Amino acid sequence: MTPTSKTDANGLIRTDPMAMEVWKRLTKGFATWRLLLVAGFTRRGLHHFGNDHLTPLNRAGHWKIGLGLLGGLSEAQIDFLKTYAELNASRVDRSFRTYALLLVTLPVGATIGINEIDRDIWDRLGFSQIESVIAILGLWAIAVGILMAAAWRARDLADLLVFEQARRELMRAQQTATP
Repeated sequence: MTPTSKTDANGLIRTDPMAMEVWKRLTKGFATWRLLLVAGFTRRGLHHFGNDHLTPLNRAGHWKIGLGLLGGLSEAQIDFLKTYAELNASRVDRSFRTYALLLVTLPVGATIGINEIDRDIWDRLGFSQIESVIAILGLWAIAVGILMAAAWRARDLADLLVFEQARRELMRAQQTATP
């Protein structure tokens, strides 16, 4: 690899290896499955009904671990990871919105269209049974729920980096203010 090469040995775009290793570890700590299986059943889940969502996050294990991982990085690495996380959260959110829209509009549109062509098709296909309709709607809801949780986690990770950047700025300001 030449010094001017923009890719690494694996053909990936070259970035700071230390920052990217921290990113990998952060994404594992902010895994979507943990949100789906654990977060809704904690005291922190009850705070979603309040107006302060950051205080519970300051107590949350994944934020504490995340801040610990970020502690050894430079300002430039934090700035890079913040931008990286913001881009990631934006892309995951767009993906969620697109798939949620498609998973709702296409089946509903197809159902209405087919119903206009042949009103008896649903009885012949066995969809006159409410269990079939509930099962299909349940699968759609699960798929959209998982996509929504992924968007939530991506945003949560980006928020952690915004918080770390603001925390560092406050610490610098306090250090320069004390004689």
